[in-house]
Amino acid sequence: MKNFILSFLQIKENNIDFIQITVEEVSHKGIKSLFITAKLTYNPTHCPDCGCINADYSIVNNGTRASRITLPHISGLPAFLKLSKQRYLCKDCGHSFTAETQVVEKHCHIL
Repeated sequence: MKNFILSFLQIKENNIDFIQITVEEVSHKGIKSLFITAKLTYNPTHCPDCGCINADYSIVNNGTRASRITLPHISGLPAFLKLSKQRYLCKDCGHSFTAETQVVEKHCHIL
């Protein structure tokens, strides 16, 4: 089912998870629109700040950050992906960072 949704939405990213597929039809800026919910998460290999290798739980999950991505129209309605991006915390240096993907630009969290 996940692969069908990713190909239907024309998204080429394997780390986006549609745990509970929810499609909401809501009014956005006065226009009826579709909102699809998903989460971006993975196990980071190292800290991008200090380079510490992720071993023995040196990098832990630390909440999420929301992004809204504009998708192509679906059935004539504007469509958006509400993506929760996983936040991480490096215990070695105290630096926090967000899961990255090519679907969303770095530091992008339009709501």
